[in-house]
Amino acid sequence: MKKKILIGLIILAVGLWSNLGFAELSQFKPRSEPDGFRGIKWGTDISTLSDMEYYETDPSYGGTKVYTRKNEDLHLGAAKLERILYYFWRGKFCSVWVSTEGSTNWYGLQEAVFEKFGKGYQDNEFIEKYFWRGDITGMSLGYNEVSKEGELWMSSKEIYEQIKAYKKQKAKEGAEKGF
Repeated sequence: MKKKILIGLIILAVGLWSNLGFAELSQFKPRSEPDGFRGIKWGTDISTLSDMEYYETDPSYGGTKVYTRKNEDLHLGAAKLERILYYFWRGKFCSVWVSTEGSTNWYGLQEAVFEKFGKGYQDNEFIEKYFWRGDITGMSLGYNEVSKEGELWMSSKEIYEQIKAYKKQKAKEGAEKGF
């Protein structure tokens, strides 16, 4: 589970703002681009949120702390959600991961996301994977037919840029001192 979350976060960060050539096709529906999730804006400091419970620390990017929310409503549209994980890098809210199990819950999540944000970009019509890239938020929505697991990733573009600078600095330090 932890490995899957880490891999998903890395894929999201790499894919959403790299030059993949589909920026025009992956826009949010007009005036629908989110600036966070369920009332928590990107960049909110964890110390200001009293209803969060520590879940784990993801070692990515020098340590990203993961939280769940007390009394979280695990429904979104017609979907029953398995979990919602909130990621905080350097104490700031940077991304969220929403997961479902089973095709009924996946389609409920998919319908709610498409209704709110538009369809997004799908690079292969036979694979249930969609992308949105905006000025504030990057997002992906996907379903694995084998495991019957669905997931929604949402991430802050501003904090992604900070993480990218952090990774570049660490690479530079490693190149200077590590050889």
